[in-house]
Amino acid sequence: MYTGSFNTKIVITDNWLVEISKIKNKVLIIDSNIRLHYNEMLTPLLINTRFFEFNASESNKNLNEITKILDFFQTENLNRSSYVICIGGGITTDIGAFTASIYKRGCRLILIPTTLLGMVDASIGGKTAINYNGIKNCIGTFYSAEKVIISSVFLNTLPKSEYQTGMVEVVKMSFLHDSRLAEILNQKWDIINLVKEAINTKLSVCEQDIQDRSTRRLLNLGHTFGHVLESISNFEISHGTAVAIGIRIAAKFSYRNGFISESDYKAVNLRLDRFEFPSRFPAKYCHELEINGIGYLKQDKKAGKKIRLVLFNNGMKLFIHETQKFNDLIASIKEFSDG
Repeated sequence: MYTGSFNTKIVITDNWLVEISKIKNKVLIIDSNIRLHYNEMLTPLLINTRFFEFNASESNKNLNEITKILDFFQTENLNRSSYVICIGGGITTDIGAFTASIYKRGCRLILIPTTLLGMVDASIGGKTAINYNGIKNCIGTFYSAEKVIISSVFLNTLPKSEYQTGMVEVVKMSFLHDSRLAEILNQKWDIINLVKEAINTKLSVCEQDIQDRSTRRLLNLGHTFGHVLESISNFEISHGTAVAIGIRIAAKFSYRNGFISESDYKAVNLRLDRFEFPSRFPAKYCHELEINGIGYLKQDKKAGKKIRLVLFNNGMKLFIHETQKFNDLIASIKEFSDG
């Protein structure tokens, strides 16, 4: 079990190809979309480097793909001194880091996230994971990368939907008590400085609680409800959409149970509305929610006999609330359908 501290070096550079070309003993795990869109830029690297091309989707973040990557590692004779370099969004860095963490009890790891979500969240903090039997991130490890390389090149061509997904995680972290993100978001900001502040915010929380036993759990705001939405839709509801709606559900649940005032409840939604985050999910998924929703809640990684929710308290501060009122939680989720 990983019990050490974080030693991840965060490098912000657009010369990342030069950075990794110096590494001799390496393989790449690369998102097929990244290879397609940046083929000209990547060709010199791929000609001279062994790589595994991964079709990044939540449905492919599974044990079957892990087996394929492990076969690739074995064919390429990787050892514990070999570098595994993952280039792609959060799905690619999740599955790549997980595989690197288990092969021969751990290879050296570098992450090059290509989405805003990957830069501010998935690649930061040492969590790795894959989905299992429809449960989001059910199997995983704690395994920090030696280096995370951030390049604005990828942000310049990021689709609006991917950009918004990353912004959901940034806005989520703005609700943390010691975060400067809420203040920064109210000013004129550029994306790289925002990414830097989001990374600093997440690292400051993770370094206090590496294995997600206490304060780090506050980063799960919106995720307990969000993961249910992803599961009932077979991941057709994107992670960003699910978490944004999950934050709204958490705020409504907090208000309904007397933890926050009406003004605080409105303030949470106003912050989300400012970035035009979604507020409803398709009603066609309500049937699956009614049948399997409680089961998905009980499979949540943060759950014991009770479900642990990140909720809002006075002044929009976050806290952990435990409940066994499963039917109330399902009803709270259903309330945010568009039906």
